[in-house]
Amino acid sequence: MTPLARRASWFIALSLTVVGCSAATPSSGPTATRAVASPGSASASTAQAATPSTSVVASPLEGVWATGSIPIADIKSSMIAAGIDPSDADAWIAEVGSPTHYSFVLSFRGASFTHSEETPVMAMQVGESGTYVFSGKRLVLTAGEAGNVDTYTFDATLSGNELSLRWLDSTEQGTAEDKAKHRRYTIAFYCTARFSRQP
Repeated sequence: MTPLARRASWFIALSLTVVGCSAATPSSGPTATRAVASPGSASASTAQAATPSTSVVASPLEGVWATGSIPIADIKSSMIAAGIDPSDADAWIAEVGSPTHYSFVLSFRGASFTHSEETPVMAMQVGESGTYVFSGKRLVLTAGEAGNVDTYTFDATLSGNELSLRWLDSTEQGTAEDKAKHRRYTIAFYCTARFSRQP
């Protein structure tokens, strides 16, 4: 018998042994565990390592979502429609440098999110990150660090590959003026256009 033939025979014998051991191992039957996107939850890989037969259901938001280019006039109109005074909307536009348009990207990975923005004079960059909880139509984003945590609560409408957010509430550390300013940013950056799922 040639060395190659001996090696092939050895691999066949090993494979039969492994298959025999696998067949003899009792199975407890399939189990399902849903991965919840919330702060402090175990990652999908950790859950799978603990229970190999566990299947993980990803959040329907998992992935990358983008708005494309939004004219600044459309952002202002959305802010006014959300109850922001036109003069405050104009002041916000001046504060951010009066760009002609914005583009936004919202990414969900596991229990984490990132929000990025881009203008004609600024390349796409992450402006905010944290964790999220999505339940029913309610999306709650939590950003910041211990002692300085902000939350944003949205009514989220998910239709196929389109995601629309409507501001419901937000919390911020600081004065009433700080909170009003933060609300303007939240509405402008998250609620002015639909996000489309990216391939």
